[in-house]
Amino acid sequence: MPFEPARRRPPLPALVAVLGAVLTALLSAFFSVIALAFSNGQYGDGGWLVIATPVLLAAWLLTGALLLLIGRSWLALLVPAAVVFALVVWGTVAAGLGSDTDGFVVLLWVLPAGTAVLAGLPGVRRWVAARRGARLSTDRG
Repeated sequence: MPFEPARRRPPLPALVAVLGAVLTALLSAFFSVIALAFSNGQYGDGGWLVIATPVLLAAWLLTGALLLLIGRSWLALLVPAAVVFALVVWGTVAAGLGSDTDGFVVLLWVLPAGTAVLAGLPGVRRWVAARRGARLSTDRG
């Protein structure tokens, strides 16, 4: 069975997932700046985690977005997007947020969840597998 050459251009769901990852990373970085502003330089009792975690998640999301965009990995974007979604849901429920936010919290939930779902769609996974297969076949040839 001959191997079908992979398209260079990512499918539309992958491009939308990359856009979602960039927006989620920007929101995470914005949260980190807000946490830094409210910390007043006091990092005791693990306060530095509140600042460092969003920055690391934003970097992880951007790395995953790049890897998906070049066809290397879909899982590298799905995992950090799912982690951000889980943390946002946990933080919202634990803090009792959401009643007076006029739907902003829903955006914070939908963006990473949608990014994770789009990155894991079968068409995106097939495209990444085809890109990997094409890369392997050219390396052997």
